[in-house]
Amino acid sequence: MTALDQVTDINRRHFTAAVRAGRFEATGLLPWTCGLLLGAGALILLGPRPRLAGFR
Repeated sequence: MTALDQVTDINRRHFTAAVRAGRFEATGLLPWTCGLLLGAGALILLGPRPRLAGFR
């Protein structure tokens, strides 16, 4: 049982470290992702505006 507990502890430490690293990566990219999505949305809304003005 002691050997099983040791293996479980090793796996638990590795899992915890991997989750921590993943969260760090996700929060580091979040502001860039939001900014790019807002920029793309603005271009989608403002891009065809001059073209559509010709039909008025």
